[in-house]
Amino acid sequence: MIEIRSLVDLIGPAIMLLYLGYCWVHQGFYKKGKGWKTREEYPKGFWFTIVLLLVLSILSIASPLILKHGRI
Repeated sequence: MIEIRSLVDLIGPAIMLLYLGYCWVHQGFYKKGKGWKTREEYPKGFWFTIVLLLVLSILSIASPLILKHGRI
């Protein structure tokens, strides 16, 4: 059975993955102070956002599993 704490720990990564999907589908991201920017306007910023959100969400999901079971 899944514990409540485990479900709460998945909320952050789930939100990151949802935003990542939204950015990917709409081919843009929100740039602080400048608003929504497309992939063509800021390609480095777009890819930085995509990679950062993907890595953080994977680490957030995998780290409790690694710590709980003590292995990769």
